[in-house]
Amino acid sequence: MSDPQPRLTLTFSGDGFRQGAVPLTVVAAKLQALQQAMFHAAAAASGHSGGRRGLWFNRFRSAAELTFASSQHSELVIEAELAADPLLHEDFNIGQQAVDLLFDVAVAVDRDNFSNLTLNRYDRDYMVRALEGLMPNSGDQYAVKLENCRPKKHPPVMFTAETRRRLKSYAAIEDQSFNAEEATIVGELIKIHVDAGEDKITVRWQQRNIDCFYGDALRDQIANLIAGSVVEVTGFATLNDRGQVDQIHQVVNVEHVSMEPLRIGRFEHGGRVCNLATPISVNIEYADGLWVYNHSGLNLWGYAERRENALTNLHADFLDLFTQIAEEDPNNLDGVAQQLRERLRTLVAPATGSRPDA
Repeated sequence: MSDPQPRLTLTFSGDGFRQGAVPLTVVAAKLQALQQAMFHAAAAASGHSGGRRGLWFNRFRSAAELTFASSQHSELVIEAELAADPLLHEDFNIGQQAVDLLFDVAVAVDRDNFSNLTLNRYDRDYMVRALEGLMPNSGDQYAVKLENCRPKKHPPVMFTAETRRRLKSYAAIEDQSFNAEEATIVGELIKIHVDAGEDKITVRWQQRNIDCFYGDALRDQIANLIAGSVVEVTGFATLNDRGQVDQIHQVVNVEHVSMEPLRIGRFEHGGRVCNLATPISVNIEYADGLWVYNHSGLNLWGYAERRENALTNLHADFLDLFTQIAEEDPNNLDGVAQQLRERLRTLVAPATGSRPDA
C-alpha cells in the first residue's frame, strides 16, 4: 500500500479574527506563500541548481503542487494536500522530501535557530523569504499555525507579527557583507526591475528617487510588488552629505505596506489590557513622513515616524480615552462625551474588569 498523501493545515486565530472571520485577501496571500515555499522546497529536495526566474516553478508542479482538501470555520482551518501522484515515484518522493524541508526551515524560523539546517545558503534564503509571506504584518493581532497533519512527523509552527520582526532582524545580521549604514525607507514604489538590467527597485522617498538593489532570494517578493503601492525597504545604504539615504546597495527586507484598515480586538498599554467585544477597524495613512492610525468614531489617534511607535501611541490613546471618558462619572461629561462613554463601554468586553457599574 502506498504512503498517504501528506497534508498541511493552516489555522488562523487571534483577537483580530473572531469565529473564523478572516478576509479573503489574507487567506489568498497566505495560501500563495505556502505554495511558493513548497516549490522552493521541492527545488532544494531535487538538487535543482539553476536560476529561479520566470515560471521556474512549473517544473515542480507535479511534485509539489498543493490542492484544497477541506476547511473548518470555528477558527479558520484550511487543509491542503500534496497533489503528487504516488504512482510517479520520483515526483512523490520529491514532494515528501519537500514537506520535510519545509518544516525543517519553518521550525528553524520559529525557534530562531538556523544552526542545525544542512541546506545551502541559496536554498535556505529562498525558503525563508517564502515563509515570511505566511507571517502576519506588524500590528496584526492574529497568528497563523502551520501543521503537517498526515503523517505527524513535525511539530506545529506558529507564525506571528513577532516572528516576522525577529526574522527581519536576523536577515539584517546575515546579509551584511560590507561596512555600511542600515537604513529603512518608506515611500511609493515607482520602478521595478526584474530580469531586466540591474536587479533593483526605485522608491520615491522624501521627494527623491532612491535606487534599492536586491539579491536573488528576494526575487519572488519583488515580483509580487505593485508599482504605485507603498513599500518599506530596509537595507545597507550610503548616505549623502546631509545624512540622508542616497542609495540602498543591499536590500535586507522589502514588504508591501498594506493600507487596508487594521483589525484590532485588544488594546494594551502600561500593563493594562482592554479586550473588545467586537474587533474594530482602524484606518492607516502615511503622509509627510508620518504613520497615522485613527478611528474617527472614537476620536482615537496614534502617529509617529515609525509604524511600531504609531501603533504604540494608538494603544496608549485608547487606554487614556477609556480612563478619562468611559470610567468617568457621566454627570461630569457633556452630551458628546456621554455618547462616547456609552460607545466605549459597549465596545469593551466586560471580562476585562475595566468597566465600572453604570
